[in-house]
Amino acid sequence: MIFNFNNCNIGCNIVDPECDLEKLYTEDVYRRNIELYRTYGIRHIEFSHVISLDEAAGRRLREFCRNVGVIPWSIHSEHLNAGGRGALDAYLELQTRCCKIAHALDAKVIVCHLPNLVPRAGNIKRDTDILKRLADITGSFGQKLAVETPPHDYIIEVVDAINREDVGINLDTGHTALDNCSPAQAARLIGKRLFTTHLQDNFGVNDDHQAPGMGLIDWDELLTAFQDIGYSGPLLMELTGESVKARRSVYELRNFELEKEILYGKAYLEYIWEKVYKQKNFRKAAGTAKRYAVPRKECTLTSVS
Repeated sequence: MIFNFNNCNIGCNIVDPECDLEKLYTEDVYRRNIELYRTYGIRHIEFSHVISLDEAAGRRLREFCRNVGVIPWSIHSEHLNAGGRGALDAYLELQTRCCKIAHALDAKVIVCHLPNLVPRAGNIKRDTDILKRLADITGSFGQKLAVETPPHDYIIEVVDAINREDVGINLDTGHTALDNCSPAQAARLIGKRLFTTHLQDNFGVNDDHQAPGMGLIDWDELLTAFQDIGYSGPLLMELTGESVKARRSVYELRNFELEKEILYGKAYLEYIWEKVYKQKNFRKAAGTAKRYAVPRKECTLTSVS
């Protein structure tokens, strides 16, 4: 799905304030929230938890999305948290199930994390081999695999080692900022490898998962970088449930209503995107005008007697 740069498509992961456990995200919960998100003007959605669904439920939700005008863009797949052959086989089996459900939903992108193994982000052969096996699964369903940041530099190295057109990166702005890196700088280094986003904000202390604009991240700089690298996917936010909100740095934001957060984040991203787009085009037009300007001729006055 590609959009014109003078318009931006805002997406968001499905969050239900009453569901803080993955298993609670049932078909009925998704139906209720998909319809609600559409009223907020959200066009692209990510299914953060699909383990309580099956393929039949995925197909029904796909049709439901089509009827209300929402696009299932991505799913957030499960994590590998233990080593050993048995754990890896179980992980890949679970990921296959996730991909089958994503295929039923018609989701285009599978988001995954690096393996949560020791050392994390320190064994490129191990991580590349595991993600290659996962890419074989996602590729068999015609899906793209997006590995989530951070660390962006290590993930770039892994993705380049895998060397597949259907394997790229998901830029999580909050995680990247906490890794002492500017999300805009990371976006420019990621470049064409950028498949999707988890746009969220914080104050540089905790992984707050606040709406864009509710923290210290420089969104003008980031969206300028997105336009410069030609990113054409949705600007997908990743907000959070009550358990993570309870740990937010600012006490007053722990009870901030999800509806307000979605609407604020959407409006803020749209405003910044349009501002950046206009500024870029103004500079481009000014440069063109200067390049083709006709030199002024010196005039001399001649007296007439």
